Amino acid sequence: MLLYAWRRAAVRAAGTAAAAARKMDDANADGSHGDGGKLAKLPTLPADIEALHVGALSRGEDTYADPKTGFQVFTALAHNTRGFCCGSRCRHCPYGHTNVGRPDRIKKDRADAKKRKAQGQPAKASVYTRGGDKGTSALFTGERRPKDELVFEAMGTVDELNSVIGVAMEYCDGNGLLEHLQRVQGKLMDVGSYIATPRETATRERLVYTAFEEEEVDAVEALIDALNSEIPRCTAFVLPTGGKCASHLHLARTVCRRGERVLVRLNRELPQGPVVMKYLNRLSDLLFVMARYAAHKDGRDDVWRPDRGLPKPPGCLPRPAAAAQPESSSAP
Repeated sequence: MLLYAWRRAAVRAAGTAAAAARKMDDANADGSHGDGGKLAKLPTLPADIEALHVGALSRGEDTYADPKTGFQVFTALAHNTRGFCCGSRCRHCPYGHTNVGRPDRIKKDRADAKKRKAQGQPAKASVYTRGGDKGTSALFTGERRPKDELVFEAMGTVDELNSVIGVAMEYCDGNGLLEHLQRVQGKLMDVGSYIATPRETATRERLVYTAFEEEEVDAVEALIDALNSEIPRCTAFVLPTGGKCASHLHLARTVCRRGERVLVRLNRELPQGPVVMKYLNRLSDLLFVMARYAAHKDGRDDVWRPDRGLPKPPGCLPRPAAAAQPESSSAP
């Protein structure tokens, strides 16, 4: 019954969104841009794109796949569900872009492209959008927030972790860890998507798309058990050393721990759910075991022995013996 009600609501919303989109198209046709002002005319979308959009609306869907790029494009229904214009110049914005000045920006972009072509310069790369020049960035829901908010710190720390793992992979030839680390990198991309999708405001489709399964935690635990069974039992503190691969994996472990701490803080502001936090907690354990495994494969010592000093790298000279202290000549 609830599912039936949700579908009926989606169909009603789709009708509203389609009507808003038609109103926007009518406004574009006379150049009014929906706010009474005579602004630049918006470009007309190809017929196949319009057909995809109308079809997605009729099914009550938030997105459709662009046939040229394969990217997921938000429908007018998704924008209406969010309830405000995100300022990202979306293709099917039902709000008339009243707060972003899209026609002026389109005119400027076209003039810039024409100037570049005349001067023989390459076209503007899509890598930079200038959307964050004022210190804001967008979440997966389209909502723009200041870049120094905790959600972006969490996303950035996960990205940093992924980058450090990428460096460690350059030194993992022959130890059997490369394939496992590649999988971890892919899962960290999923973690970033999860964090970028506020669970309280995202649409149902976005929540399903960015869901993170408990099975990933189980898979990490199974890998920890397998690797740990092949290395000496840990009976003392381990130093973050043991070769290039091991050292970089230890560095990744510390970044992972920092990411977990940031996520705990974020969870108090923006509830994240337990699975991603579990995954980062387990991942730091996996990176620790991987570092010990890599050191073991390289024949390196990584155990801290206070009575014997630091472990000696290959080729290291022995530590000089301490000078004998002269006996005191004073009478007792």
